[in-house]
Amino acid sequence: MDSYEERESSPMFRDCPRFEELKDKISSELFEVNGRVSTLRQFTESLSRFLDNSDIDVNANVVQNINKKALTNIEVVNELLKNVNEDVKEIDNIEDSELDKPQIIARDKLIRDSRFSIQESQTAQQQFSKIIKSINAEARGKLNEEQNWTALLQEDEESHQTNNDNTAQRQVNFVIEREPINNEEFAYQQRLIQERDEEITNIERGITELNGIFKDLGAVITHQGMMVDNIEANIYSAVENTAGASQELNKANRMQKRSSRYCLYFLMILVVMLILMILIVI
Repeated sequence: MDSYEERESSPMFRDCPRFEELKDKISSELFEVNGRVSTLRQFTESLSRFLDNSDIDVNANVVQNINKKALTNIEVVNELLKNVNEDVKEIDNIEDSELDKPQIIARDKLIRDSRFSIQESQTAQQQFSKIIKSINAEARGKLNEEQNWTALLQEDEESHQTNNDNTAQRQVNFVIEREPINNEEFAYQQRLIQERDEEITNIERGITELNGIFKDLGAVITHQGMMVDNIEANIYSAVENTAGASQELNKANRMQKRSSRYCLYFLMILVVMLILMILIVI
């Protein structure tokens, strides 16, 4: 009981439930953010493989499904990071006098981890946005090619009545080799491209917002970093002072032993002189 009371009254220990609550909350949020960022990277790699292998058309449904999941993932991550930013601001506003040194150092680490997670999220979203832009560019190019091909076939059909049999045979070959895209499919592909363009704009807007949070946390880190540096300097100073005090104690101990030895020699001399005086008197 006495040791507990001493701990409670000691300046080295602080009882701040809100700090512990925020610390656990931020740690949990960062854990989920990091997991989702890893998943987003996997989505990006899958889309990149489809793009490299020119399988976008063949796996159009798979690509669209991955795209939707990735966008949901990004929305959740951005909301989590906004929550992290608010929690970090709150934990940063807790007075240092309410925290002990380990808690101040833990707070600094949390803020640095938050900033790192934001940076990783930005990078992952930029990579995903880049892949979607490439997919859109390829889809737009193929759509234009299909449109030109359809226009060419229409011209062949119009000139079929006046051209010779060779031209008619060439038209048949065209139809066999490649079916023209119908208006409904063309409109659907155009709509997908437009939707992805809008999604890219939203992603880039979110990246800009994250960059603002990243800068805010940078200012907090500068402030907390100076404080932690002071704490570490005080710790090192305390260690040095302790070492110096230990040396002084050892020195005093040696001097005490030396002094005790001299006292013993002096006492022995006095005893010998006393004995000699007694013998002379007798």
